[in-house]
Amino acid sequence: MHPGMELKVLQRFFVKLFLVVLLIIFLIPHATLAMPEILPFEQLKSGMKGKAYTVVDGSGKIENFDVEIIGVTDEGKGSRTILAKASGEVVQRTGGILQGMSGSPVYIDGKLVGALAAILKEMDPYSVLITPIEKMLELWQLPDPKAQVNYFKAAKEKNKSNEPENKDDSTETTAEPVEDTAEVEESPEVEKLDAFYLSGFDANGVNFLQRELGLKKIQSPVKTIERGLKFDATLEPGSALGVAIIYGDFSLGATGTVTAVDGKKILAFGHSFTHGGNVNYFMTDASVIGSVSGHTGNGVKLAGIGHIIGRVNQDRDSGIAGILGTFPAVVPITVTVKDTALDKQETFNATIAYNETLVPKLGAAIAYTALSRMTDTLAESTVDVDFNIKTNAVDGGSLARKNMFYNASDVGQVAILELMQALNLVCSNTKEESDIFGVDVNISFDMDRRTASIVSVTPDKKKVKPGETVNLTVELQPYRKPTEKVVIPYTVPLTAHQGNLALEVHGGALVPVNQAMANAGLVTADSNKSYEDKIKDFLKTGKNNQLVVEVGGSNEPKTDKQIRKEIAQAKRVQARLKKEGKTPQKVDSKVDTNYIIDNVMRTTLNVEKV
Repeated sequence: MHPGMELKVLQRFFVKLFLVVLLIIFLIPHATLAMPEILPFEQLKSGMKGKAYTVVDGSGKIENFDVEIIGVTDEGKGSRTILAKASGEVVQRTGGILQGMSGSPVYIDGKLVGALAAILKEMDPYSVLITPIEKMLELWQLPDPKAQVNYFKAAKEKNKSNEPENKDDSTETTAEPVEDTAEVEESPEVEKLDAFYLSGFDANGVNFLQRELGLKKIQSPVKTIERGLKFDATLEPGSALGVAIIYGDFSLGATGTVTAVDGKKILAFGHSFTHGGNVNYFMTDASVIGSVSGHTGNGVKLAGIGHIIGRVNQDRDSGIAGILGTFPAVVPITVTVKDTALDKQETFNATIAYNETLVPKLGAAIAYTALSRMTDTLAESTVDVDFNIKTNAVDGGSLARKNMFYNASDVGQVAILELMQALNLVCSNTKEESDIFGVDVNISFDMDRRTASIVSVTPDKKKVKPGETVNLTVELQPYRKPTEKVVIPYTVPLTAHQGNLALEVHGGALVPVNQAMANAGLVTADSNKSYEDKIKDFLKTGKNNQLVVEVGGSNEPKTDKQIRKEIAQAKRVQARLKKEGKTPQKVDSKVDTNYIIDNVMRTTLNVEKV
């Protein structure tokens, strides 16, 4: 064959070979990380040496340092711990083992031993406790009944209502650094290598969360720019990892280190986050920007949560477990706060990982912090709160409520209680788990005191018959303003007895006499109400700025004879009204005002014989 022809044949051969190789590379699935061989707890001995892997600075590079096994403890019932000593250039640079290193995998002879989990405070910052990997692997075998929910469920519902969704949280607001003032309570000698990460919460919001959730250690936040969903994230042992319950303009979570990866399954931390068991939390990537030296006694990796990359489904003593590429069910919340005096407003968006126990408290914390940040004061003020919870827990898909609140200091503490109560009602459905597709809260505030006292109540007639409507003129004395008059219609009950009928006129927030007696145990309260009735009762509850008319006096249990007598009277009254061409209609004995009513006034009607 001619040399030129041989060259062309060879060229064609190599081109075909190259294309075949490319095709093979394209068709073969990308390799995923699999669990390495483990070194069982029983085979560990003092003096064994290995390596731990973690990220300690903004480079994102996974570095390693030396670890030597000092000893092991086995207290039975699965309570096993490994005590080790860290050394090497990396931990010398960081000043010891830091918060945020929790979950750092430890290998001996290439076999996985476990994860860094805690330091011994009585020893130097290089002494560390390791959680055995066997205990962590159990997390992948636990049931996951919360797995049927999906991140996009609520988002789709929110889009249906044509409301803006916070898809890209590119701007992360940060709170002022909060000093760690309390130690972990589980042991005076052991300190877990983590701290809660808070972002967007001011000092008032932090205090609220500490009180409601019992948070102890809080890490100063780190601003992370890249936010949102990431579908194709990959992790490896030693990578920085975040877990979060709230995500958006407000964030609540923690950062640590990945211990092991098996395909899409992740193990991390080596200890619990909230000890929530089977959970529904955000798994995020995390950015480390540096560290505070462990020589100070409070060494910590400065890190912040980033993209949502999966779902954390187990939160146990031995660590957290999660799945990449699957996402938790969520509750989107939008809070708009308006300063009526300055005519300015701001809107805050966040997403809460759905958890029936935490959603009511976290939703209230977000609303409270939004108001606190906007007002920037704890001075006396009046606020109007209007919220709407989109949920399948109620007919019509919406649980809405408006009310007005005043307090001489920190009105927000009072203003968010009804929101918390409403969310708690939705989350306490005993028949089935309710979906919450979104929470919208609108708050307006001013520095005026908008309260009023009832000066007098005057009925337009004193003698009445059952079924008649009487108009009550109520004179109000607003705080440092001229008096005003409000008219409230009131229908005399069909069962009203002949004689004096005592009426109470009060603000909707004040407890009437009959309810006070029930609260005191003098009257039997109905504790067997259905879920639906509890929702209805909540919606019917008087508002602070309403004038309400109710029958006062005793509300003792009635005998069967009294009940039969009242039923007979009601039938006679209905017959009389029908004969007169009237339809007995009960009017709503509640009237909204521009003030919070702060007292009770009584009047008496004379009921004539039927």
